[in-house]
Amino acid sequence: MHLREGSVAFCFILRAGLFLARVLPVRWCLAAGAGLGRLAGRLSPRRDVVARNLAAIAAAGGRGGARPGDVFAAYGRYWAEFLVLAARPDQLERWPLRVEGREHLERATWRGPICVLSAHLGNWDLLSAWLARCLPGFTVTAERLEPPRLFALCRWMRERGGTRVLPAEGPGLTLFRRLRAGAAIGLMADRPFGHGVAGGRGQRPVEMLGGRRWLPSAGLDLARRAGASLLPVFLVREAGGYAVKVRPPLPADADPVSAFAAVLEEELREHPEQWVVLYPLHDAAVTSIPRARGAVAS
Repeated sequence: MHLREGSVAFCFILRAGLFLARVLPVRWCLAAGAGLGRLAGRLSPRRDVVARNLAAIAAAGGRGGARPGDVFAAYGRYWAEFLVLAARPDQLERWPLRVEGREHLERATWRGPICVLSAHLGNWDLLSAWLARCLPGFTVTAERLEPPRLFALCRWMRERGGTRVLPAEGPGLTLFRRLRAGAAIGLMADRPFGHGVAGGRGQRPVEMLGGRRWLPSAGLDLARRAGASLLPVFLVREAGGYAVKVRPPLPADADPVSAFAAVLEEELREHPEQWVVLYPLHDAAVTSIPRARGAVAS
């Protein structure tokens, strides 16, 4: 199937999913999402990539026992939760959710603008919806999808949760102005994407989990120039509900990409099965990539 035809079909699937999320019990939707994700993982050409990623995380001291099927089940569960939240925005108030490190978020709001850094871990859209309740006007960037109506649909679904969404390519000046005005933004900082990736622009290599990984740098550098606190925040699943994990701001004297990589390492070691990036963890063997001073934010 042609990519554009596949995207049109995906629009139909999302709309059908929204209908089912409105009429079916939430627990059925979540169970179906996890089950369908696990089933899709058995046929996915990315299964071997995911297996190698899990092995690399375990070799670097991460929690062992996670299997590729667990990652695909987590990805299916993510989509089910995303659909439920778009169909029933008030559902977020009903899900059990605890917060670790709320004091870091409160202190950052006192200091000025905030740039939240997160990853494709657990459920980042639930996190955005939660942050939108804490930080009025919270704005995130999202990868521009084709055809445009697919991007428009996903944007509408995210904004149903209260988050403002901008396309990831080209909003730099808008984001800078929002930060300078004291607003809060959110960036996904665990995977580069967009037209600049092929040319190596807006990203830097860092040492991470025993190898080299390219991480996005343009947004982090922009936020730092705007005087924003760079605050790593993640939302992960746990027995009986969800946990929002707010980490301390990245040190002001450290390279922000290396500092975020160090924080992300800790989360991936603890929750390897909830990281749903289906691309190789490492881009090439590490030769010489020094860690920035103060890279570990504890």
